Amino acid sequence: MSTENAARRLMTQVIHVEGMDLAGKSTATRVLLSLRPGAVLRRNALTPSNPIYDLADGLRKGDHLRAEALGHLYVAALMHDLDNLNADAVLTVQDSTILLRSLAFNTQIGASHVVDALLEMVPHHPRFGATVVLTASLEARYERLAKRQRELPEEVAPDDLMIHTAPEKFVAMEQSLIHYATLLFDAAVVDTSDINPTEVLATVEAAVAPRVTAGSPS
Repeated sequence: MSTENAARRLMTQVIHVEGMDLAGKSTATRVLLSLRPGAVLRRNALTPSNPIYDLADGLRKGDHLRAEALGHLYVAALMHDLDNLNADAVLTVQDSTILLRSLAFNTQIGASHVVDALLEMVPHHPRFGATVVLTASLEARYERLAKRQRELPEEVAPDDLMIHTAPEKFVAMEQSLIHYATLLFDAAVVDTSDINPTEVLATVEAAVAPRVTAGSPS
C-alpha cells in the first residue's frame, strides 16, 4: 500500500463490495448482511442521507443531463458525503461507492475534468476494513442475465443490458473500476465466472476475514 493511502482514515468496521452488473455483488452483499446481525447497508453514498446523490441518480436514470455535467454533480455528492461522514464505528456493508463508480465511468468516457476532481478528494476519502471487487466473464454474465430474464424479469435493470448493447464500453468500465479499487483501496479481486453463489460467498468471506481482522483495533 502506498504511503498516501496508508495516511487516509481507516474505517475498520466497513466491508466494501464493488463490481459491475451481473458479477454477483447483490447476492454477496445480501448474504454478508444476513451473517452480521445489526450491520447496516449503504449503497453508493457513504452517509444515510445524501440529497445531492439522490438528485444525481434521479437525473441519471431520467437521462436529463449530458454525462460530464452529471459527473460534476456526483463530485458534489461525494463532497457532501465526506463533509458529513459520521466517525462512529458502525458495522456496515458498503455496496459500491460514488468515488469508484464515478471514476470508472468518467475515465471510460474521457471526462478528464471530472476524473481530476474525483482524484483530488481521494486523500479525504476513508479506506475500509476490507474491499472486494467481484468480476465475471461476459459469457457468465450472459447466462446470468438470461436466467434473470426468465425467472425474475422485473429485476432486470437497463444497466444489466449493457453487456449486450455496449460490451466494449462495459469491459472498459470494469477494467477502470478494478484498477482504481486495487490502487486506492488495496482491493481483493474475486472472479465469480465459474463458481456458484455458495462458493462466491465463501470466497468473499475468505478475502474479507483476514483484512477486517488485521484492520481492527486491538
